[in-house]
This record gives sequence, structure tokens and C-alpha cells, in this order.
Amino acid sequence: MKPSSRRSFVIHVAAAGGALACGRAMAAPKRFEESEAKAVSLGYKHDSAQVDKARFPKHTPAEKCNNCMAWLGKPTDAWAECDLTADRLVANGGWCSSYVKT
Repeated sequence: MKPSSRRSFVIHVAAAGGALACGRAMAAPKRFEESEAKAVSLGYKHDSAQVDKARFPKHTPAEKCNNCMAWLGKPTDAWAECDLTADRLVANGGWCSSYVKT
């Protein structure tokens, strides 16, 4: 067996890093649950009609995740990633207090 060189070490490290990156990219994000601390603080609901009117009096039924600037999916996707909920999926018809119309 021949001794390892610096070049082969760097190649192996790069390959391992690439494999890890691919593994993370392939892992499907989980749904953002209303019970999570961040969801509670944002007033997030899977259904915009369920938003607490007393806590968020300016909320309107037309405000939904799928027409928010933070929505990263297509408007027709049932669930998609959101800029505000790292590695979590939010509901198409959901809402949170960080809503900003597109």
C-alpha cells in the first residue's frame, strides 16, 4: 500500500463534503407545526381563517402564505419552504404575523 499524499487527502475530503451536501439537499424538510415556539411567536396557523383576530386585528382572509414575499414555492404548491422558517414547510393557505404581500 502506498503512502497517502496531500493531493489524495484533499480529493477525499472534497468528495466527502460533496456527499454530505447532497445528503442534506435530499432530506425533505418537515412541516412547520403550529405548536413550535417560533410558530407560536409568529402567530402561525396552517389555515389563515384560524388566525386570532384579537391578537392580529389587521389580518385579512386574503393574506395567505402562498401570496407572501417569503413563500419559496409555486402559488399552487400545497406546502412549500418559507424564508422565515428554515428547513420547514408552511401551508399554502397558512399565515403568520410576518406576512408581506407580493
